[in-house]
Amino acid sequence: MTGAPCIDYRRCEVEETLDLRFRTLIVGTRRTSPNFDGDEDPNTRHYGAFEGSECVGCLRFNLNEWEAEPAWQLRGMAIEERFRGKRIGASLLEKAIGEVLANHAVHRFWCNARETAVGFYVKQGWKVASDKFEVEGVGPHFKMTFEKIREKSDGGIATH
Repeated sequence: MTGAPCIDYRRCEVEETLDLRFRTLIVGTRRTSPNFDGDEDPNTRHYGAFEGSECVGCLRFNLNEWEAEPAWQLRGMAIEERFRGKRIGASLLEKAIGEVLANHAVHRFWCNARETAVGFYVKQGWKVASDKFEVEGVGPHFKMTFEKIREKSDGGIATH
């Protein structure tokens, strides 16, 4: 591949992400299905990064709670291996968070990040919020949080 790929970032249907989820998140674990609880919930939002019709990146946000407050849970984030290191994951996450914030008052996000992905999330402004814990059949994880506050004295958006 020469040059930067032409990627379309958009909200999508869960079915468009399942093949990528299976190859990147399920193979090599004890899980057997790329479907997650809540995928079909009307409040769940699926996003994808597409090169043509091929889904090369995906994530989902479902409305949940963090410390008894409403929060969006990030789950099922995956980037096709050959597209890693090209800022596709960072761009997808940024665009999805922006779309959620533009359409909903809840501005807190959290996830259970695989240990191997913690560095990626930290670079995107997320914070580690737990000790390491094991997800049976998948491996070591950390809880992570991200929050954007809309109000700032200069009219911008503050990140916490």
